[in-house]
Amino acid sequence: MNRSPAPAFVPSPAPAPARRHRARPQPPSEERLRRRLAAALLGAGALAATLLTSVQPAAPPAPDREPGHASSDLAQ
Repeated sequence: MNRSPAPAFVPSPAPAPARRHRARPQPPSEERLRRRLAAALLGAGALAATLLTSVQPAAPPAPDREPGHASSDLAQ
């Protein structure tokens, strides 16, 4: 078996560069603010529509029937 000898010098990894100071984040642009507002209004509208359409008021009983009796399929 011909094995090559291990290298005598193994270079160590270079040290990590020093962290740079990060610039202060810029305020969002007017276009981004408009898009955020539109998304918020769309979400609020969808939530309101879901809540308003999921609750249906109970219909009053028919005047010729007693309350609590099941109606037949033919009458509907």
